[in-house]
Amino acid sequence: MPLDSQNLSRSTRVWIVLLLALALLSFFAMRRSVGRAMGMKAETTVLASQAELKPGDEAKAVLEVTSVAAAQNLEGKVLEKQSETVYRRTSNTMKVAFDGGTPVVMGKTSEIHQGAIVHVTAKMSDDHTFRAIQIVILTGYVKVQ
Repeated sequence: MPLDSQNLSRSTRVWIVLLLALALLSFFAMRRSVGRAMGMKAETTVLASQAELKPGDEAKAVLEVTSVAAAQNLEGKVLEKQSETVYRRTSNTMKVAFDGGTPVVMGKTSEIHQGAIVHVTAKMSDDHTFRAIQIVILTGYVKVQ
C-alpha cells in the first residue's frame, strides 16, 4: 500500500505543477494583451485641420450627416469619440464626395441621409475635396450627445 500512496502523491504533485504552469502562462498572456490594449489609441477623428492635408492624404471621421446632395455629396458635423458607443458633436464640418462604387459597410447607400451617423474614410483630392474610399453606416449603433 505505501507504493500506491507514493504514486498518488507524485501524480498529485505533477498535476499541481502543470496547473501552476498553466496559470502562470495565462497570467503573462493576459498581461501582454492588456499592455497592448493600453498602448492602442482609440481611433478618433483625423480632421485637425483640412489645410494641413495634402492631396493623397487620408482622413477618417465620424459624421452626423446634415445634408446629402443629388450628386452623391454629403456634408456633416464631425463627431468626437467619447466611448465605443457614444460620440459628441463638434463645431467642425466636413464635405465628402462619393459615388456608386464607394463601398458602404454595415448598410446601404440609401441609408446615407440627413441625421445618419457615418464613419468616412476619404482621401484629399488635387482640388482639395474629400473623396470617400469607404463609408460605414453607424446609425443605430452609436449615440450622439
